[in-house]
Amino acid sequence: MIDLTPNQIMTGMAEKNRQLSMKNTELGELSEKKAAAERDYNIAFAKEIMNLKLEDEKVTLIQNLAKGDKTVAELKYKADIADGVYRACTEKIRDIRTSIDTYRSILSFLKEELQRSGIKPE
Repeated sequence: MIDLTPNQIMTGMAEKNRQLSMKNTELGELSEKKAAAERDYNIAFAKEIMNLKLEDEKVTLIQNLAKGDKTVAELKYKADIADGVYRACTEKIRDIRTSIDTYRSILSFLKEELQRSGIKPE
């Protein structure tokens, strides 16, 4: 049997909805940071490729040399971190939605139990 009262369930749902709203706002901010980090990396990578071409570096080595540049590598690292944080936030949003769905299921179960017992909810 479920040890939660309908009031506790509704309070839990309200809290999860508040968390979901905050995470959605955070996701928007993280999206901007992720896009900015990717943009900065792509610009630095392209510049380094151009520099290596101007230095007459072998075409087959340019991509690897550009990725190995300290500045480019640092920007790639930051872009990867921004992507990881963004993905973690989306997973947390999924978790919160799952919790809300669980609360809804519990409420439905309790409603069914009340109806079976002959008690009419107010």
